[in-house]
Amino acid sequence: MNAVNNALELSGENETEKSSRRRQCILRAVNDALAECDYSKLTVEDIAARAGVGKSTIYRWWKHKSDLVFEAFKENTVSVFDLDFNQSLEFNLNQQLLKLSSALNQHVGRALLVVMAEHREAAGEFFKQYLLPRREQTRKLIALAIARGEIKADYPFELMLDMLYGPIHYQIIFFNWMPDERYIQQLVHLALQPILITPSLAGGSA
Repeated sequence: MNAVNNALELSGENETEKSSRRRQCILRAVNDALAECDYSKLTVEDIAARAGVGKSTIYRWWKHKSDLVFEAFKENTVSVFDLDFNQSLEFNLNQQLLKLSSALNQHVGRALLVVMAEHREAAGEFFKQYLLPRREQTRKLIALAIARGEIKADYPFELMLDMLYGPIHYQIIFFNWMPDERYIQQLVHLALQPILITPSLAGGSA
């Protein structure tokens, strides 16, 4: 039925629009497939059938099913991790970790964790294309927090970021548990406590 609907949707569109819609259909199919099976059982054949396209269409854009998972995760979280530079560092870290925890606990997020564990090259690309730009944004927020007088400047911030994000992966992968708001607030407070100049409300800046 999906294949019929997709064919009807594609009629009357130009090639650019058709390509864009096909990509969206394929990424939706990845989400649907991972809701029914884990990454090890995910196949390009199943995705193609769900999306109503040929395997060759998928391989035109993605070399491996791990690339599809990466792309689906990016699509699902396109604006999830945006920072609010008008709010405090503590507020932003709380919100970012909550959203990350929720995203990784979804079917595509869990598949992505498997991909990063099994495919070193895919993990490197994910870090370079996805995590590194967001980490750079967080560095800018840290610099702003220092300029605002929220936190002290002398601190191993790169290590702090590793300390914040590592436990989220750890809890989901090894304990099958999505860290809740209380856990994340305690984690952020523990990381920031040594450098806070003035008490910062987790709900935002004054």
